[in-house]
Amino acid sequence: MALRYMCLDNGIPLEEQVVVFEDWPKVKPTTPFGQLPILYDEKNPSFVVAQSNAMLRHVARTHGLYGNDTYEATTIDSINDEQEDIRLTYLRLIYQEYDKEKDNYIKKLPEKLEILEKTLKKNSGGSGFFVGSKASFADYTVFDLLDNLSVLSPGCLDAFPALKGFHGRMAAREKLAKYRQTDGFKTMPINGNGKQ
Repeated sequence: MALRYMCLDNGIPLEEQVVVFEDWPKVKPTTPFGQLPILYDEKNPSFVVAQSNAMLRHVARTHGLYGNDTYEATTIDSINDEQEDIRLTYLRLIYQEYDKEKDNYIKKLPEKLEILEKTLKKNSGGSGFFVGSKASFADYTVFDLLDNLSVLSPGCLDAFPALKGFHGRMAAREKLAKYRQTDGFKTMPINGNGKQ
């Protein structure tokens, strides 16, 4: 979802193709690592990017959404890696431990959100983006993560005013707000097993 958000918000063309289960045996050998998703670069169609985070980084790099220098880029990488750590615990809960661990996960969630809150506040007191004065790919990955966590635990952002403000600002961005009102967005499952 973060790649879709980033492309939509910044007017970057993104054409999505769904591979149906029956076609997967034919498609799999054509992918770099035998898995999806993959990304074809519009300027170099023979260049194929595998792995979700590599796709995000490639698009961000080629469209100026990766900070203004190597220090900002490294900070953006760190923030994305932190949200990825949190996302992995969320995915483990959703797909492996949901029935037994949901309450415990929600109880520990403020510890994870506190880290993001402090990180956001380091940049302009938390009133803008995570790094610099414009959105980077990490802002979209954190926004997507906060969406998922807010469904799992409604009100989880209430104790974190900077994060809650950030989430609200991102959701209110014109193109994102318009997309989030579509039936396609509203009916899209959050997770493949229906748990959220």
